[in-house]
Amino acid sequence: MLPPMFPLLLLACATSGHIQLGGDDTDRDTAIPTDDSADELPSESSLTLGEPVMTPEGGAFVGETTVTLDVDGGDGDLEYCRADPGDTDCTFQAYTGPITLGASTILHARVNLEGELSKTIGRSFVEVDDTVGAFSSTVPVLVFWTTGSAPDGTDDVSIGLTVVEPVDGAEAGVLDVPVDSGRGRIHVHGSSSSGFDKKAYDLELRQPDNDDDRKASLGGMPKNGDWVLYAPYYFDEALVRNPLAYALSNTVGRYAPHTQFAEVFLAQRHRAVTSADYLGVYVITEEVEIDPDRVAITPMLPEDVAEPEVTGGYLFKIDRTGTGESGFYAGSGGGIWQFQQSFVNVQPSESELVRPQSNYLTATLDSIGDALVRPDLTDPRTGLRYDELLDVDSFIDHHILNVYLKNPDSFRLSGYMFKDREGLVQAGPLWDFDRAAASADSRAWLPTWWDDQNETTDCTDVWEFGWYPGLFDDPVFAERYWARMEELLRSDLSNDAVDAQIDALVAPLNAPAARNSTRWGSSDYRARVAELKTWLHTRNAWMLQCIDTYPDPRDCPG
Repeated sequence: MLPPMFPLLLLACATSGHIQLGGDDTDRDTAIPTDDSADELPSESSLTLGEPVMTPEGGAFVGETTVTLDVDGGDGDLEYCRADPGDTDCTFQAYTGPITLGASTILHARVNLEGELSKTIGRSFVEVDDTVGAFSSTVPVLVFWTTGSAPDGTDDVSIGLTVVEPVDGAEAGVLDVPVDSGRGRIHVHGSSSSGFDKKAYDLELRQPDNDDDRKASLGGMPKNGDWVLYAPYYFDEALVRNPLAYALSNTVGRYAPHTQFAEVFLAQRHRAVTSADYLGVYVITEEVEIDPDRVAITPMLPEDVAEPEVTGGYLFKIDRTGTGESGFYAGSGGGIWQFQQSFVNVQPSESELVRPQSNYLTATLDSIGDALVRPDLTDPRTGLRYDELLDVDSFIDHHILNVYLKNPDSFRLSGYMFKDREGLVQAGPLWDFDRAAASADSRAWLPTWWDDQNETTDCTDVWEFGWYPGLFDDPVFAERYWARMEELLRSDLSNDAVDAQIDALVAPLNAPAARNSTRWGSSDYRARVAELKTWLHTRNAWMLQCIDTYPDPRDCPG
């Protein structure tokens, strides 16, 4: 685009491919002023490629909507096309004026300057009926649409998505200007929970013209392309157990995923979104991954095969293996320490790890296990004590949080660990607490007893799992552990502090929780929240009493 100082006649003629002046028979190719005092007109070579601007930038509409395009920061001709969420390519056409949309579509736009193309932008425009158009919420609202059916397994389903959020105390309206709008994909998330009627979803935001990650901020959290939509359901009618566990971990100084409640719609088969597409209250959750705003360790590259590069970073977990995964076994101290499940590589994944890296990680975990077997707590092969390999404070905090919330799957499922370059092996982040703390899972009903080994063997024996028996055999570790537990129970895990965390989390949920209850037939979440608080108060008092009464609080009965 030419600067606004040039005459209107010039602007009208410049599209012919030559810069021209009109009005007489002068040779137009030589009629450019040569006086140094006159403004010089730019040549075609001085034109710069602009970027496309779309107004509105996606969002929901009732009936139909009109979209305009413009060029920002340069020059060129606008082109656009309409596509489905699964399309990364479509046939562009010249933009000649406002575009009218009467059905859900992904609208792509780009700028073409003599064959040089700008980046493509893609925005989701989703048709909703009058009822959904009038919908608003005190939490963010996510509106998804797909040309096929909703996912019922781990196969990806392409979606268009629009996200609106409350601003300055006002509720988020479905027809508001979105904070994000574009392409994505979802599939069912979880293991045992994948069979629930209310599905949790793994969400990936995607670029307009390819399937690479597209980073965006959801719920005010740092930008990323990978998210989990946790679906509080049967086990957690208080809706808050996962957000609470993660918030407590962050409060005590151990990163866990940040969260934001949301209400979700998902329309199928390319039809307008209706109230029948309402899925209820979800929790937008940061996926556990290596990232400066998440697990902040150095990413590994395939060529990182010698020290110090080969020393990290690794993100892994104790868990069931997924499709195509074998897992690996390490750190057993010759069979002394039992982990129940294998270790599973997360980042790098099992398929991405090269042999020197997998060998290094296995050897490090073996060294920890072997050190804890020895009377001097030192691995004879490396000469390193366990606390020169393992971050003691992280293993203490991770254990205390799991015990305080009485997570029946502690450590043995979704038991994450990580190791940074030239760093120690650390426990965490926390993950998956929907069955904890007086949930509908009977293993977590009693606020007394350290775990439910007195009731069932189908849960974690928190004192005998993995390396913890060896750790507690070290008097220094045990002293630090019980001192830290008492400190937390009287501060960040005190009744007042935890009640305040819960109150802050559920404050915006009155109307959303009522709608969720109607959708899924769950009970009054406020009663379930009150029960959770009562349980945690009793739990806190019992744990402090055990510390005060027993030389070894592990001996404290229920």
